[in-house]
Amino acid sequence: MDDIEMLHAVRPQPDAPSPAAYTAARAALLERAAGAPSLTARRRVPWRRARWVLIPAVAAAITAALVVVPGRFGDSRPPITSSRDVLLVAADTAERTPEGTGTYWHITITRKGAPTQEYWYRRDGHFWIKGKGLKGGGKLFEWPSESQPFAVGPLRMTFEELRSLPADEDALYTRLRAAVPASGVRPSGEPITAAEQDGAAMRALLSLISEAPVSPQVRAAAYRALASRPGVVDLGETDGGRHLQIPVASGKGTLVVDPDTGRIRETSVWAPLTGGVAHTQNGMVTIDAEWTDRLPPR
Repeated sequence: MDDIEMLHAVRPQPDAPSPAAYTAARAALLERAAGAPSLTARRRVPWRRARWVLIPAVAAAITAALVVVPGRFGDSRPPITSSRDVLLVAADTAERTPEGTGTYWHITITRKGAPTQEYWYRRDGHFWIKGKGLKGGGKLFEWPSESQPFAVGPLRMTFEELRSLPADEDALYTRLRAAVPASGVRPSGEPITAAEQDGAAMRALLSLISEAPVSPQVRAAAYRALASRPGVVDLGETDGGRHLQIPVASGKGTLVVDPDTGRIRETSVWAPLTGGVAHTQNGMVTIDAEWTDRLPPR
């Protein structure tokens, strides 16, 4: 029994009003509210503090008509005060966002003052690219190699493996980290350090929240796993979301996460599906990813 229930238990309860008392009280209130003031009421009288007196039957009738709903006015989301808050809210949003359908996973990378780059990936790993500075000279170019796995940070996964990743953040991070030693991060065959494993798993998480064609549940798990990693710093609000600083192998990267859409608005570091880690020396890039059924004309 909570405090409210205890108070109700010890407080004497008035008898419920009869239908006639309820009707009479309601009619009197409506008549008082709608009726014109009488001549007597128009006389100026000395002001004095109003005193409300309710008979038990009327008080019970009014109380019975009131329903108190606990909650907050406006946004019910808890305030965002840390990088963890940002990533957890983004995870909840990403999990609720419909994924969409299509034949090609379309990625668009834009940067102010630079040509737009676009990539179309089929589920078997075959892909097309388009953009100045890429092969094809700005025209749609079909990559001539055989179908290949998707690069998720230093890891290589088929589409089926991507879709079977666990949707629990702890299980996801454990699987990514455990796959690092066999990924070829150390071609010499030397033992990989724990710090190197964590760094490689971090790059895989970056891929999962930005470019990789994973389910909304796995993307949300990646956000939550990133929220639990040390070294992620909230730099405050900025246009389009919250500015975060994250540790990467080459130092520190920055990205803007929009908690309202569950997507990365801008970033200075990302893990392309073609492999490796990309950085910008100045400025940020915007990454958009969605399913589509069409390739652009050649």
